[in-house]
Amino acid sequence: MANMGLSYGQELGACLQQYFVTSIRSSQGPVLANSAEDLLDATRLTPILRQQSDQLGQPDPVVIGTLFAKRYSVFAMGLLAAISLHDTSLALSHDRVRLQVTQAGAMQYETAVEDSPLLSVSNLEERRARLTDYVVRLQMHLQPIFQAVSAQTGANVQVMWTLVSHNLHNLYARLEADERIWQTTERLRLIMADRSVLLEPRSGHAFAVKFRLFEHSQWQGSPFYLRRHCCLAYRIQHPSGEHDYCQTCPKLSTEERLQMLVK
Repeated sequence: MANMGLSYGQELGACLQQYFVTSIRSSQGPVLANSAEDLLDATRLTPILRQQSDQLGQPDPVVIGTLFAKRYSVFAMGLLAAISLHDTSLALSHDRVRLQVTQAGAMQYETAVEDSPLLSVSNLEERRARLTDYVVRLQMHLQPIFQAVSAQTGANVQVMWTLVSHNLHNLYARLEADERIWQTTERLRLIMADRSVLLEPRSGHAFAVKFRLFEHSQWQGSPFYLRRHCCLAYRIQHPSGEHDYCQTCPKLSTEERLQMLVK
């Protein structure tokens, strides 16, 4: 996720755009259609969910709501990657975050760099304190959005939270496992320290969910965790008639999962 030929800001922007469909807002202002505030207003949320539903063949609303959380977790992953890889905190307030439905129910996102110093790479206690505050604010950003989406679709809010937590667990599993990402032992140390803050069990911490690591003698690829709850993507109708299960789906048997992994 690093390109040494780019400047610091360019590298951050390229990473967010390539891996997390998130852009950093330019001085010319927002370009995406909706703000995160729109998600909190039923009259403005409805057409967003309807657009996703139409793109996915109008499945049961609970499918749309559950998949919304999985899609939105991509933005959350980008926010944490910006911190752990670039020591940069991005704006979380609903009026500064923007989004737009693209295709197949997916979304792209836009935000700005917070007006605050880079997180410390030398003082881990200071870094821990700032990240702890950021995680609290991230949960405060997500909570009313999930409640609003759940109210319209019937999606289970707890399931929505576990889908986000699962993707964050797998994000950090990949960051720690791939030396091409962390490049230096100092950066690996920071990633591991950030992960302990983000995922440590504590009261009111929605991301501190335990997942089972997939292990098998025939799988030598990157480590990953299995979901506790299905994202319901398999309930979307495809022209082929096949069900679209994810590699991390809890509904798959070990044999079915291996078949998908070694394709």
